[in-house]
This record gives sequence, structure tokens and C-alpha cells, in this order.
Amino acid sequence: MNMLTKTALAAATMSVASLAFAADPLANTTWQTFDEGQPKAVIKITESGGVLTGKIISTATEKGKKYVGMTVITGLKADGNGKYSGGKITDPEKNKSYRMSAEVKGSTMDVKGHLGPFSRSQTWKKK
Repeated sequence: MNMLTKTALAAATMSVASLAFAADPLANTTWQTFDEGQPKAVIKITESGGVLTGKIISTATEKGKKYVGMTVITGLKADGNGKYSGGKITDPEKNKSYRMSAEVKGSTMDVKGHLGPFSRSQTWKKK
């Protein structure tokens, strides 16, 4: 192999490797949650080591302000094609956690909390 071919091959390998370690597209995004059609809270999702976490950064109600700063999503991981699973989501008002899955579709995210065979869904909107 000549030097030009080796350099091109090295650059291509580094590009592919950097894509493999790129942050998840859900990382560093902000989402408006809704409950019964009404805005509820704003969640900021961050990523560390391939694991997504979400914290409440603001709420639409005076009552909800005591939950600002609370981590409500933990352990969420990408499955590919905009689907996520393996996490837990916490209902701050009940202080109960549920298994979580989510699917991102453009500027919306369908979020499901699972308890045994039952689940509850919400659609969040990207801010």
C-alpha cells in the first residue's frame, strides 16, 4: 500500500470509530411533558457512557415547582431506530418508579411506563 492509500484508510477508520462513539441523538434534548392534554413539566435529557438520564428543569404549575431538579429518567438506553428501553421513569407526585420505554418520532416522543402487564403512555413534544 502506498502512503496515500494508508492515510485515506486511517482517516476512514477514524471517521467510522467516531460515529460509533457519537452521543445519542436524544442526548441534550429538552421535552415538554403533558398530562391529560395539559403541559406538565419540561425534562432535560443528558447522556453519559451511553446511558440517558432526564431531570425536571421547569414545571407549568406552582405545585410542581418542588420537583424541579428531580431526576425522573434513569438507565435508558438506545435500541436503534429511535427506540429506547431498559430505563426507569419516576412519577414525582407518587414517588414511584416504573420500567420505561420510549420511541422518538420526529419532534415527538412516545413514553411508556410499565408495571407488570400494564402500561401508561404519554406523548412528549421536543422544545
